[in-house]
Amino acid sequence: MPFAWVTLSSLVAVPLAMYLENGMALQPGTQIGLGYGRHWVERTTLLTAMMPYLLNLIAAYWFVSPDGSTRWAAFWATLIAVAHVVAPVALAVMSGVAAPNGQHVVDWQTLRFVLWFQDIEMLLLGVAVWVAFGRFVGNSAGSAASHVAYYAEA
Repeated sequence: MPFAWVTLSSLVAVPLAMYLENGMALQPGTQIGLGYGRHWVERTTLLTAMMPYLLNLIAAYWFVSPDGSTRWAAFWATLIAVAHVVAPVALAVMSGVAAPNGQHVVDWQTLRFVLWFQDIEMLLLGVAVWVAFGRFVGNSAGSAASHVAYYAEA
C-alpha cells in the first residue's frame, strides 16, 4: 500500500502542481531589475505551488503496520516521497537569482521543463521500486515456503 499511495498521490499531485505553476504571475526581467528574460517568477510563489508534493509523505503512515514487509515498503516509499519533495525544492532554491530589488526569483522558462521531467522521473522511480520490492518480497516469501516444504519432505 505505501507504494500504491506514492504512485497514486503523484498522479494527483504532479498535475495539480503543474496547474498551480502555470497560474503563477510571470515578471519580465526589466521590471525586477534584471536585464534579460521575460519569465521570472518569485521563488516563494514557486515553492508554494509545489505544496501538493507533500501528499506523498503520507506513505510514512504505514510505519505503524504490524507486518514487517509493509514497514519496509513504507520505509522505501517514504524515501521516494522525501526525494520527490526535496529534489524540486532544491532545484528551485539553487536556480534562484537575487534581483537588485532584493526579491529572489527563478527563471521559469528554463526551470519548468527540468521540474516537470523530474516529476515524471520520480513517478517512474516509485513504480520501479514498487515492482522490484514486490518481486523480491514475493521471492523471499516463496523461497522460505519452498525451504520449509523441502525440509518437511526430508
